[in-house]
Amino acid sequence: MPSPLGEKIGTVNTDIEVLIADTRRALAGEREFGVQQVRALSERIEEMAPVMQRARELRSLHPELAGQLDLYTTHLRELQTLVEHVRVMLLATRAGLEKGRTHLDAVTRWAAAVRQTQ
Repeated sequence: MPSPLGEKIGTVNTDIEVLIADTRRALAGEREFGVQQVRALSERIEEMAPVMQRARELRSLHPELAGQLDLYTTHLRELQTLVEHVRVMLLATRAGLEKGRTHLDAVTRWAAAVRQTQ
């Protein structure tokens, strides 16, 4: 019979797998990545923080949890890489938006100047 802690770790691992897949789709341009996704990731990581602080102890007391703890650690490493890619994507998006805003400001000034000469 699975322990409540084992069920919790398993549920978090499953949730994170879904979030990893969503993050990959966002990087491929197939979906959005925003505040909601960041919050979901953060909630799962915060939920596991106390467990991971006791990971060494838990591995000794409950060796059956080792695989799930290892999987969670693997997910965290993957997320670290994905989140860095998302950060770069968002920075590029912001730069594009700023470029567009600058262009719009220039066109607005040009249109105003044309109106003054008429």
